[in-house]
Order: sequence, then C-alpha cells, then structure tokens
Amino acid sequence: KSSGRQRTVTTPENVEAVRQSILRSPTRSARKHAVVLDISNRSMRRILHGHLHFHPYKMFVLQEFVQELGDVAEDKRVRYCLWFWEFVHDNPRILDITWFSDEAWFHLSGYVNAQNSRIWASESPHEIAESSLHPQKVGVWCAISGLRIIGPIFFDTTVDSTLYCRIFYDFVQQLDDVELTQGYFQQDSQTCHTSNMSMELFETFFPDRVISKKMWPPKSPDLISQDFFLWGLLKDGVCANKPRT
Repeated sequence: KSSGRQRTVTTPENVEAVRQSILRSPTRSARKHAVVLDISNRSMRRILHGHLHFHPYKMFVLQEFVQELGDVAEDKRVRYCLWFWEFVHDNPRILDITWFSDEAWFHLSGYVNAQNSRIWASESPHEIAESSLHPQKVGVWCAISGLRIIGPIFFDTTVDSTLYCRIFYDFVQQLDDVELTQGYFQQDSQTCHTSNMSMELFETFFPDRVISKKMWPPKSPDLISQDFFLWGLLKDGVCANKPRT
C-alpha cells in the first residue's frame, strides 16, 4: 500500500535538470550526475531511461588502421581450460610456481578504455576517439605466480626475439631453485615469443614446462591476470594525472 508520500524527484524540473546536465557532460557517469544534482542513483537512471530515453553508448577507438580480430578458436580455448583445470586439480600448489607473463605499452598521451567509456544519448552518437598510431610510450613486462610478481622490466623499443630473450633472462635470475626445477612458464603466441631463438632459451630453463603456442589459445587476454586486471588498474593510476614525460 502506498504511504501517500509525494514523489517529487521526477518532476519536469528535475527531468530537465538531468537533460541539461547530460548535454553538458555526456561522458560523465550516471552516478556522478546523480551526485551533482543531489538525487539518488536509482532515480537518475529512472529519469535517463524512462523519461529521457537516454542510453549509454560505447566509445569506438580509432587508429590509422583497425586490426580484424577474426573468430576466437573456441575449441582450443575449451581444450586449454579443461587441461588447466585438471592441471591445477592434480597439483593444488602448482600455481605458486607457475608464471604467467605479459607485456603492455603505457602511452604518454593516456589511453581510451573503450570497454569502460560510455556516452549518454538518445541515439548512438557514433563517437570516435582518435589515437595516434605512433604515440610516445614505454613498455612494461612482468610475470605473476600465485605467490609473487617479478617485474616490472621496462623497454622502449619494439620487442623482437633478442630483446625478449634478454627480458626473460633477467626474469629467471630472480627465480629460486624450486621455481626453476618444478615451475611452469606461460606466454602468448607472439612471433618474438615463439621464435626458435626464444623457445630454445625457455626450454633450457623450463624443459617441457612452457605453456605457449601449442597450448595457449589465441586472442585470449581474459585468461591471464595482467590483461584481465593488472594493466588496466595500473594505467588508470598512471594516466590519472596526465603525465607529460
């Protein structure tokens, strides 16, 4: 039964205030608009969807070229995940000495996270954020096990097999005997990672214990901690104050 309390939050004045706030700052989150206008987040979304018919549209990041990702090899992903589940199930402590590695570029100009960026509008604004193909940047590599992180190891040039082997050698110098003799090393299937030069070095330290091209499913950043979480967290922190150098 209704309490008889008058609902005033969706008055025409408040609806218009929300409209004007969105028009001024269409990329601001609904929650922040609600704080500025001193209304609840629930009421803000009711006005956006029910009264203004606004929806959050994703931003498209445009570079000078767009790479076609193609279809993900689902069967290889399934095979890997099933193998990995059995691998961990049979060796409960193995993740403590299994190293997942990855590298990322940190751009001086910041970056646009298309997954998290939204623009509120009544129809798709087809918003495009232009990104330079050759921005100033620094590369960072690290490896993560169940117990610790090794890195960051920095670089500022394109990673080829020679540089990647040098990064790997710096990494293995920091491992203990158990990690070297019983541990596993994971990497994706980039050319510099899987070249004969690189694989021969890896097999020297991790004989038959390298998770790479033959096992690792292509285009699967969601299966590794760095791409799934760490890089985004670090980039948000680094780019928050818009560094210039």
